[in-house]
Amino acid sequence: MKRKLQVLAILISATVSSQSFGLKAGANVSTISKEKSWDDTNAKLGYYLGVYMHAPVNSVFSIQPEVLYNSVGVKYDSGDVSHTLSLDYISAPIMFQFEPIPNLFLEAGPQFSFLVGNSDRYKTDDVVTIKKYKNNSNYNSFDLGGAAGLGFKINNITIGVRYVVGFTDIKKSGSTTWSNDDKQLRNNAFQIGLQYGF
Repeated sequence: MKRKLQVLAILISATVSSQSFGLKAGANVSTISKEKSWDDTNAKLGYYLGVYMHAPVNSVFSIQPEVLYNSVGVKYDSGDVSHTLSLDYISAPIMFQFEPIPNLFLEAGPQFSFLVGNSDRYKTDDVVTIKKYKNNSNYNSFDLGGAAGLGFKINNITIGVRYVVGFTDIKKSGSTTWSNDDKQLRNNAFQIGLQYGF
């Protein structure tokens, strides 16, 4: 029994010592799935930044939980009004990474996001109106998504791309179906950025 505990302690110690931490930041090119009442939609440029922990399981598999500040949204036209919707989230992706060859990895995993604020920007002719909200009853405070991507490591720096797709309707009054036949509002974002490990 004592020997088993010693082996377990060694394994836990090795796992903890192999963990690393870092910072990451980059650009979001985001959209929201089109609702029937919208005439046209365009991508919105935003950003993300945050921290991560990289925990190798073995020589080819790793787990990387992250905490990110995510700025996403969409641009769309309705009649003669151009509208930019910005949604700000604290996101917690948990990525499972596979490294088939040294320094190149593939990743996928869930992303849990919590709405911390949003704003509406309306433009009609030359008149611009901006409204900011901390608590908006129009949008759900929680958003579940999935992410997949790849990255390339150069020493302590990693260049990564990732696509994030929302699984839930962001409208508080909306209902969710996996097929999304009703064109519910779901976040989608293409991310590209850098991360630096310590």
